[in-house]
Amino acid sequence: MWSSTVSAACVVMMMMMTMTKAVAMPKGAGQSRHSARTHRKSSDGVVVETVPLQLDPSALVPPRHARPLQNISVSPWTYNVSHDSALFPPVLSEARCLLRGCLDSEGLEDLSLESRPIMHQVLLLRRVKSAGAGSGAGHRYHYRLESRLLAVGCTCIRPVVRRQD
Repeated sequence: MWSSTVSAACVVMMMMMTMTKAVAMPKGAGQSRHSARTHRKSSDGVVVETVPLQLDPSALVPPRHARPLQNISVSPWTYNVSHDSALFPPVLSEARCLLRGCLDSEGLEDLSLESRPIMHQVLLLRRVKSAGAGSGAGHRYHYRLESRLLAVGCTCIRPVVRRQD
C-alpha cells in the first residue's frame, strides 16, 4: 500500500512539474497542435488558465520494496483504502492508528504516551466536466488541482500537559 501511495505521489509531482514547465515556456515553444492555453474568469472573478498536460509513463520511477513499518512500529497503524474514479490517482491509502497509547518493550500498550497520525499534504487531480461540454461521445474534461491532508503513518508522542497556576 505504501509503495502505491508513494508512486501516486511521484506521478502527481511529475505532472505538476510538466504543468509548471508548460506555463513557463515562451509562446510557441513545445506547444502541441491543440490550443495550448485558454483563459476564462470564474464566477468569483479569478482568472483560470487551462494548460495542456502530457505525462510520459516511461519517466515513472518503479517503487522500491521497503520493509512495512506499520506492523513493527511502537505506534502501529493500518490503511484505509478509498477509490474515486474522478481523482488521479484514483486510489488513496490513508493510515489509521490502531492504539490510543504506544507499545512498550514488552509489547503492552503504554497510555502515558499517545499514538498520533503523521499528516502529509498531497496534490491530486480531480477530473471535472468542462463547461459547455454537450452530451454524446465528445465529452470534454479538464483536471483541477486539489490539495488534501492525508495520514501516512502513526508516531508516538508525549501527551501535552498544561499546568494551571
